[in-house]
Amino acid sequence: MITLIHGPAELLRAEALAQIRSATAEDPTLADLNTTRLDAAQASMAALQNACDTLPFLAERRLVIVQGLLRRLATPSRSRTKTAAPADGEEATDETNEPEVAEDRSPSGRAQAKALLAYLDAMPQTTELVFLEEDTIGGGPMLRRLLELQRDGRGKVILCARPRRHELPDWIRGRARLRQAQLDAGAVADLAEFVGDDLRQLDQELIKLADYAGGKRAITRSDVRQLVAATRAANVFELVDALAAGNAATAGRLMRHALDADGEPPLRLLGMIARQYRLLILAKALQAQGLKPPEIARELDVPDWTAPKLLGQAGLHTFGRLEHAMEQILATDEAIKTGKASDQEAMDILLAELTDPRRD
Repeated sequence: MITLIHGPAELLRAEALAQIRSATAEDPTLADLNTTRLDAAQASMAALQNACDTLPFLAERRLVIVQGLLRRLATPSRSRTKTAAPADGEEATDETNEPEVAEDRSPSGRAQAKALLAYLDAMPQTTELVFLEEDTIGGGPMLRRLLELQRDGRGKVILCARPRRHELPDWIRGRARLRQAQLDAGAVADLAEFVGDDLRQLDQELIKLADYAGGKRAITRSDVRQLVAATRAANVFELVDALAAGNAATAGRLMRHALDADGEPPLRLLGMIARQYRLLILAKALQAQGLKPPEIARELDVPDWTAPKLLGQAGLHTFGRLEHAMEQILATDEAIKTGKASDQEAMDILLAELTDPRRD
């Protein structure tokens, strides 16, 4: 069998490869003895053919994993050559004096691709050949041939793509079932929003949450906020929401939770609040210039989902109030660092200043 595993989702690539590897031999030691790995630089046609033609040892099948070869064969080989210095009296043609990039026109890559295509039909049936690619292979003779082999039952093409944003909640719920965990809607939403499409990280967080709940109850948003570090930023969003609305009671509760329950150092929390207010100022200014939320997200280098939240918070402030908030944050930073006030006193004063309805 010849298999192509390709795509950017590292977790899915690793699991697809592990499934193939487990079918090579029941004994992990024998599986190791019957596995050969070649990267793109090592995978000459002679080395690949030698690995595939070797008979399995005390097992029915042999596994040969070739990483990055198809991408290398699909990309023109290029090499850098230094620009020659101009002779006396001549003008340099390259004002930047950057090295010239010249394409390597050697036919070796095309010859290897052709030889590899021919060898696929001659490969022993005792060998599992796996092409492993971090990027998606979008076309070319090799992909077309592998798709033909898949239709004939002699090959397989496995695309390991990250789920799209609207597909992510369903992926999380499905993965949670695999980890024998049940999530409520709030927990799913927080994981999707704050961990995002890092599938490896999502899987690790779900394992941790499943162990914590022990299968006795559904995992809640509160559990996620407590155990998943990436979602602690959600508490800062809620804190700034409360500050923006002048809700001193809610802001005070969230600030105490961040400092006491989450264990955030005061200066770190202060830095997170400062960053958020700075983003509010910038988002408000960019909106005033006529930019749309996706453009604002790109300008601020934040995820797309962040821009509407920032604009919603910024809409509750005038520029004067935002500037005053930054001044108070700087004053709090100075008070803590110089010992003019204790951490708690300084943060309480900041809370009072930022939620004072008389400020504009």
